[in-house]
Order: sequence, then C-alpha cells, then structure tokens
Amino acid sequence: MEKYKSSQNPIHLATLFERYYHLVYGTCLKYVGQPDDARDVCMEIYELLSTKLLEHEITYYKSWLYRVTYNQSIQFLRRKNKTNEILKEYRLDQEENMEFNLFNHPTINQELLVIHLENCMANLKEEQNRSLKLFYFDQKCYNEIVSITGYALKKVKSYIQNGKRNLKKCIESKSE
Repeated sequence: MEKYKSSQNPIHLATLFERYYHLVYGTCLKYVGQPDDARDVCMEIYELLSTKLLEHEITYYKSWLYRVTYNQSIQFLRRKNKTNEILKEYRLDQEENMEFNLFNHPTINQELLVIHLENCMANLKEEQNRSLKLFYFDQKCYNEIVSITGYALKKVKSYIQNGKRNLKKCIESKSE
C-alpha cells in the first residue's frame, strides 16, 4: 500500500488488489448475488482504489477494503433496483397504452364505441366510475383523487385498475 502511495504505479495497486481479490469477490457475491454482477463490482472497486488509497489515511487495509467493498456492493444494488423500477414503470406504461387499443382499431365504428363506453361506464361500481372519470377525463393524479373523494390511495389505484379492466371487458363484449 505504501509503495503505491509513494509511486502511484498501477503495478503496485494490482499486486495489492490481487492479494485480497478473493475476499473482495466473496463479499461482493454475498451481497450482490450474481457472479457476473459481483465481478463488475470488483472491477469498480479496483478502479475506485486508485483514488481512494491516495485520499485516505488507512491503518488497517483489510477492514478498510471490506468497508469499501460493502459500500460499493450496496451502491450497485441501489443502481440496479432503480433501473428495475424504471423498466417496470415503462412496462406498465406500455400495458396501459395497449389496454384501450380498441379506440385505434380501424374496423370498429368510433361512434358506436363511444356509445358502448358510456353504457359500460354507467354499469361500473360508483367508486370505479368516479375514480376513472377523475383520472382520465379530468386528468387528476392519484393524490388529487384521494383529496376529492376521500378514498384511500390504495383504494383509488385499485378502483382505477379494476375499472379499466371491467371497462375493457364490457366494451370488447359489446363490440363483438
């Protein structure tokens, strides 16, 4: 460690990292779970060490390296979870956009479809009907619907989801 600090020669850093690689990899694997991801985190740690070793006064290298490894693994998991959330949100948006594809269908009479929509909306439960109207027609967000109706947030989401599903079924059955 002292050799690298004084010379900043990457060979000294590689030698030092190689000596503890099995511990770093094992720790990464423990927290990250996937071998490929663990190797990626190990490479991030190696790149990080070149600057961190120069910035910090390190007394016990092994325990310090464990802490860096742990922090980097947790940071990797946070990034991965954020990416997964974005992908889930994208998929939900895509499903939502595809859900009412009847309106874009060229063979379905649009005027008849609007009549079916009005009839089906009238057949929904009051909570679903009200939540759907506020969400789609009045362009209100979930929190605004909660304020207006007094329903719980989870209930509003449920009413909208179930209402959309029921509407779709009703419209499809009348359009056949």
